[in-house]
Amino acid sequence: MEEILIACGDTDLLRQIVADLPPNQYKPIASRKGDGIAAKLADRGIGYAVVHESLSDIAGAVLCDALKRYPQPPNILFLVSGDVPAQGPFDVAVKYPVPGPVFRNALKRIQQAATDEEDLERWRAFYNEVVARREALDQQSYYQMLGVKAGAPHHLIVQVFDAISLRYHPDRYQKHRGVRWGDAVYEQVNELYKAYTEAFGVLADRRLRQRYDEALASGNLRISLDDAGGDSGPRSLVDFSNNPASKKFLKLAQTDLARGQISQALQNLRFALSMEPDNAAIAAKVAELEQNKG
Repeated sequence: MEEILIACGDTDLLRQIVADLPPNQYKPIASRKGDGIAAKLADRGIGYAVVHESLSDIAGAVLCDALKRYPQPPNILFLVSGDVPAQGPFDVAVKYPVPGPVFRNALKRIQQAATDEEDLERWRAFYNEVVARREALDQQSYYQMLGVKAGAPHHLIVQVFDAISLRYHPDRYQKHRGVRWGDAVYEQVNELYKAYTEAFGVLADRRLRQRYDEALASGNLRISLDDAGGDSGPRSLVDFSNNPASKKFLKLAQTDLARGQISQALQNLRFALSMEPDNAAIAAKVAELEQNKG
């Protein structure tokens, strides 16, 4: 089932919206609040959202605007209690409550919005972007592929790769394989991401990186990974812990860093550290960000 965000500040209305969803079609992610939700769900690949104008902390339109800033934004059904707005950061707006069939028809309209001409142009532009990046790979070093300079520190390489993952991870496009351009985009982005993962795997590993720098100095853009041993150290924030509670906050912090949100990343790292006070890796990352921030 496809995930759908349901955001409404009124608990009774929230339950009614969830009850009105077509059976066995959506897996609802329900929230009464809107602040920070868009950032937390950025890497989930949410395709659809139902947002009520009244949330418990912010206006529903603010959440809609944040969701529409995703690289591949969800289609949004905006619910209002009064006059229906003609335009805004949403795809369809209706007055709510309404009878169940009317609500489900509105949901069908946001599904159809995914295949309109404007959306098709976005697909086409993204496809061309991915193809151009793939065509450039053969002439690029691993550093150039990730967009960093030789000698870039480890934490910067992790941050850049996290940002790349937000835009090019194939899981974000798996759900679109049944629509026009969907299969073509998925195939291209899947191959592109494999190349980026290879580059990251080398540059994030100290011994492999040293081997690569020597090969690059000799004019070789690639090295053989068949006999690579690696140093098995943590490569990204989520690798700092195997504790499920900590990993949840580490994943949020990783997304925050990819978006340049240092303060929010620090907050989530501190939450993770509170789950594991003796985790030296998390503590060191907190200290590093506090120093860089200051």
